Amino acid sequence: MRALRIVGERQVIVREKPDPRPGPNEVVIRMQASAICGSDLHAYRHPRPADLEGDLVPGHEPSGIIVEIGRDVRGWSPGDRVLVYFRRTCGECWYCRSGHRNVCVNRRASYGVGADGSDAEYMAVEAASLMRLPDDFSFLDGAVMACQAGTAYYPLSRLGVSGRDILVVSGLGPVGLLATMFGQAMGARIVGIDPSPGRRVLAQRLGAHETLDPTVGPVGEQLRALYPDGADKLIETSGSNAAHAAIGDLLKPLGQAAIVGLGSADFRIPLMQLVHRQLVLFGTSIYPDTQVPEIWEFLRRHRLSLADVVTHVLPLDEGPEAFRIADSATAGKVCFRFD
Repeated sequence: MRALRIVGERQVIVREKPDPRPGPNEVVIRMQASAICGSDLHAYRHPRPADLEGDLVPGHEPSGIIVEIGRDVRGWSPGDRVLVYFRRTCGECWYCRSGHRNVCVNRRASYGVGADGSDAEYMAVEAASLMRLPDDFSFLDGAVMACQAGTAYYPLSRLGVSGRDILVVSGLGPVGLLATMFGQAMGARIVGIDPSPGRRVLAQRLGAHETLDPTVGPVGEQLRALYPDGADKLIETSGSNAAHAAIGDLLKPLGQAAIVGLGSADFRIPLMQLVHRQLVLFGTSIYPDTQVPEIWEFLRRHRLSLADVVTHVLPLDEGPEAFRIADSATAGKVCFRFD
């Protein structure tokens, strides 16, 4: 089969690799769509150390069709349309058993990181990681759901976003664009922030009422020129130190923020603002798979398409170009198609 390999220094190669076979409790999926995540770009941009020279297939946003079933697999058949929960968890700890697999305390390396991922024609997957793709959603929808749709929806649900809120979406990459689409459907007034003019236009198409350019001046001042009291809620998806530091300037007293973006371990927000304005900040790590049926129903109710955030769909043979586009930080979601 054809598969990608990231070798660092902004280089991706297309190579041939043996087709996978399913082990016990595994299935093999024929890929129909796979998407590039911002976390894939960390390895892509990295200098070329030995740990990037291995044979690992990247990608953790798979959507496809089961073609082979391994021993002891129950409840799945060839031909089933599926997506994959990429975080491999134990299934036994309290968090897994209570519906919070995203914070499993015994999790193993994820697909695309410690196990072959989805940027290939076929992928072997543990049956416990499978999620059904409803017939009324496309394989592109499935690839977007596999990681980033849930990553955007989950913190908004924890924030309790509603029509009472002014919601700032900090960073308008794919997760921020999805948060814009979801937040607008939840009834909030959306203010998006991103230095890319193209991404600000995309956010406006997906429901942002206003967008701010952080390169023209302090975003807190720009926001308060529109809303003097500041925002009620905020989702930070960029991982930028400057974006983290601006949270206190953007939120009104008693405001709440969800931190999604992890660009740096050097997290900065003025403690004085946090304490005296009684701000609530929380971190959020992907999403629990138990929430996926709710997200599908939300999309149906509001007649939303996850594929609306996809701006580029390329064949796997154009993997180097796909990663170049994703790395430019000017596009929406970049996906692979499989003929």
